[in-house]
Amino acid sequence: MKIMSTKQIIRLALLVSGMSLGMAAQSSPQTPPDSTPDTTPAPAFGQTAPVLNPENPPVTGLDEPSLDLRSSSRSFISPALQVSESADTNGANQLDYRGLQSITRVIGAFDLQKFWSKSDLFLEYLGGGAFYNNPSDIRQLEAVGFEGVTRWRTGTMAIRDSFTYLPDGSFEIGTFGGAPGFGIANGGGTGFAGGGIPGAHPFGSGLFGAVGDVPRLANTAILDAVQAISPVAAITFAAGFSDAHFFDPTHLLINSDQFTIEAGYSHLLRRHDQLGLVYAFQLIQFPQNTGGQIYVNIVNLRWSHTITGRLNLIVGAGPEYISLEEGGYESYLSLSARVQLRYKMGHASVLASYEKFVSPGSGLYAGADVQTARLGYNRPLGRTWEFFGDLGFSHNAKIQGGGISANSYNDMYVSTIFRKHLGRTYEFIAAYRFGEDIFSSYTCAPDASCGRSAQRQSGSLGLEWHPKPTRIE
Repeated sequence: MKIMSTKQIIRLALLVSGMSLGMAAQSSPQTPPDSTPDTTPAPAFGQTAPVLNPENPPVTGLDEPSLDLRSSSRSFISPALQVSESADTNGANQLDYRGLQSITRVIGAFDLQKFWSKSDLFLEYLGGGAFYNNPSDIRQLEAVGFEGVTRWRTGTMAIRDSFTYLPDGSFEIGTFGGAPGFGIANGGGTGFAGGGIPGAHPFGSGLFGAVGDVPRLANTAILDAVQAISPVAAITFAAGFSDAHFFDPTHLLINSDQFTIEAGYSHLLRRHDQLGLVYAFQLIQFPQNTGGQIYVNIVNLRWSHTITGRLNLIVGAGPEYISLEEGGYESYLSLSARVQLRYKMGHASVLASYEKFVSPGSGLYAGADVQTARLGYNRPLGRTWEFFGDLGFSHNAKIQGGGISANSYNDMYVSTIFRKHLGRTYEFIAAYRFGEDIFSSYTCAPDASCGRSAQRQSGSLGLEWHPKPTRIE
């Protein structure tokens, strides 16, 4: 009961804080940001401060610059519908299983974006189902996303929330041709997460890989703020809560809650370079009989180099002090690190990243030491075709008892998607995905399958409908 009341207090505080600042937002139009630093202090530098430039935001904040042209600031609503058919070699995601089955997916999306002079609102709902060979085997897919932004003369604040209910972890949405909509509901937000501590994208529940088709519910809520203190310096603050709940009748998968608070200082060295320092505290909680709590204190020194519209490089590293509560206390010192490169070459874009951090353990462990790397690529092919490629790998090592018997596992995937525009309202989709979880020793999953690996391949064909957005005032 004590833990539940703490969660409720934190959620209520985030909500009240966000609503009060949103209501206090001024209605006067904002001044466009300057493109070059101005080191002369002014009484009300506001949005003219280069450190608040949205094309190169503070390196310790949660936003990072877009490599694309700014989207239209028009308010509108937009529906979408995607229907796909997949041939899947391991639809139940079992250990050491090989087979073939068809899965039909129907996913609808509804997006709303509304702009005021000092505030922005983004909402997205994704809903549908996965229909397997057995007519009685239907799995529900749900995701809801919210993002509200308000600005004042010397800073900004955003409230974000992402809720998902999926049958077998991250494999099930956005990987079979990409989810319809703008991506807010499945954690994408209006852009990639920026300067958050390693593993927080943003403050996620740390799910890497899944075994079995046990439904899971995950929610992430964040409040973050940026306050300029001079034209070239800003302080940032963020607080978040995330949880992962597995509907596992065998009780082998481990539920988790994660609280994160971080504060940072960013300084614009020159037009393209920033230096920042971040401190963060994390509390990761599990059921007492599976792991108790993990306390993590993190310090990261961060540097970024940004060329507007072309390149963004972030490099950060620092110590993390980890305390375990499992029948006593144990502490040790480790390293957290993050390197991310985003580069635009003509019409093509590349994303490469590496991170090292502590995660809640993806339901398989009561906490894990994670190293993860990703390489993504997308570009148009001619006038009507577009290609997306994604390659990812993570190594997850158990840091305390509980969970499956294997001491570590590797999660890897390769995904390719081709999209062809059929007029202005339809797209044809062809996608392939390979994924595999490899465990360090023989282990058993919640669905009673046992082995060393869970391998899955899926080829999909689909059609997506997205009519012209309807403007609203």
